[in-house]
Amino acid sequence: MDAVLNITAPIFFLILLGYLVVRFELLPALSLPGLSRFVLYLALPALVFTKLLNMDLAKSINISYMAVYAGSGLITLTTTIFVCRWFFKDNWVSSGVRGLGATMPNSAFIGFPVLLQFFHHPPTQAFAMSIMVENIILMPLGLIFIEALYGKNSMDGSRVVLPILKRVISNPIILSVCAGLIGSSIGFSLPVFLSRGLDMLALASAPVALIVIGGSLVGVSVKGSLKQIALVATGKLIFFPLVVMMLLSLTPNLPSELKTAVIVFSAVSMFSIYPIIGDKYGERSFCASTLLITTVASFFTLSIILRYFV
Repeated sequence: MDAVLNITAPIFFLILLGYLVVRFELLPALSLPGLSRFVLYLALPALVFTKLLNMDLAKSINISYMAVYAGSGLITLTTTIFVCRWFFKDNWVSSGVRGLGATMPNSAFIGFPVLLQFFHHPPTQAFAMSIMVENIILMPLGLIFIEALYGKNSMDGSRVVLPILKRVISNPIILSVCAGLIGSSIGFSLPVFLSRGLDMLALASAPVALIVIGGSLVGVSVKGSLKQIALVATGKLIFFPLVVMMLLSLTPNLPSELKTAVIVFSAVSMFSIYPIIGDKYGERSFCASTLLITTVASFFTLSIILRYFV
């Protein structure tokens, strides 16, 4: 268990540190959006691009991995939606928001930092594939479901699909994945000074991301139905990884490091913009409360999963 805590404890120590420096105003809360953009637009894209650029293209994409991740996410999404609708009597829009929370992990800010602790040479292709599945399949389908019902009195397919399509194609991590894969396929190599500069930039991705996560929790209080919050947290932290493990039994030839990676990504807490997405549908307080509880609870659930199932 000590070995597992040596993996998870540094992650959550930095989250706690981020909370404390913002709580006691050593770091202004107004700086968090800028730091977040630094991670999303510079540090993480640099990391993904350089790793994929130096990787064999045939090893970068694994259909079995993507099928397991996408299938598990869709099962989690639909199960959560129907449980909320039929057992808690939520409307379809609220049910969709809860389903999205149970499905969309924080792969960039927590999942990949965990892999950095777990592996001496983390499988960057697993991160790239997870990001593609999340942003091309899981999030678009969840948002299309919510938007279609939210605006059912004035249905216009272009008004639903085009903003989501724009979000996908303008995602800097998706763009870095595409650039890295194209560069790898044509044998492109960076000049030494650029390669070293991007490597230095990439090193900042994990610690800055975790500080942002912790700082974002300052001022969040628990509001809303605890039963529904618990449902979403359970779906995200327990049900999703359990479905992944069941589907992995159907793919015995998947490399062990990819099996570990897909379990880790499915088991981390939900994406940090969850309250922002929920705000449009009147669910900001619920989403912020769920994000807080799920992030704290993930320290324990992730440690258990790494100890007994990986």
